[in-house]
Amino acid sequence: MHVLAASIRHLDHLLYSFALNAELATVPGKVLESWAAQGSPLPDDGFVYQAIDSQGQALKPIEYKELDLNARWESFDLRHELTRKGIQKFVADYESTLRKSA
Repeated sequence: MHVLAASIRHLDHLLYSFALNAELATVPGKVLESWAAQGSPLPDDGFVYQAIDSQGQALKPIEYKELDLNARWESFDLRHELTRKGIQKFVADYESTLRKSA
């Protein structure tokens, strides 16, 4: 199994990506700084990610779907509002970085 950790927003997400043995993670600098400030802890064997929102309510589970990974990529419906917003934010952040280095 291969794990990609994305949309990491806080330290618990980062620790969970470690617990899952993620091969790749996209992590904002502020989360890495927070992790370093706490001594770069690693999750212990008993680590459990608490899937709750900012109000302490349980997150809605994402339905698991079996996919044929040998199918042509065009056969998958990749449209999603959060994906579109995420791509727009990524591009804006990237363009901002380019302006700062110019």
